[in-house]
Amino acid sequence: MSSEETDILKMISIIYRKTQMYLNEQMAVFNLSGGLAPFLMTICENRRMVQNQIGEMLDISKGTVAKSLAKLEELEYIVRTTNGSDNRIFVVEPTPKALEIYPKLRQLGITWTQQISAGLTAEQQVQLFHLLDKSSRNACAYFDNRE
Repeated sequence: MSSEETDILKMISIIYRKTQMYLNEQMAVFNLSGGLAPFLMTICENRRMVQNQIGEMLDISKGTVAKSLAKLEELEYIVRTTNGSDNRIFVVEPTPKALEIYPKLRQLGITWTQQISAGLTAEQQVQLFHLLDKSSRNACAYFDNRE
């Protein structure tokens, strides 16, 4: 591996770890961990979803989705109900408590994005977004192609 290849692995790792630290710190006031942010934001943005859709959208295993949603339900941020025609299908909806903090969660994302892209021009920020989007799709494709 070249120096650039190992450096990118380090950079991705640092950004991920620091993002989790930031989210954990900022979300503590809501009694939430940073790992629950993507779930809660997705649910608030979509309002009513089938549980399996959340895992597909976030590319997260069914088991992790179930555990995370159980925690959000316990904290009264979501409500899960069974689909009347199939008791194995859960419908997930945000509670008023979740909808109340949703704008604050969005702002956390905006603030952190500004922090990690500080010093970049608007054009560079757009480029960064497109490059990260392409890289994440490539990472998903690698594992999708193995199944």
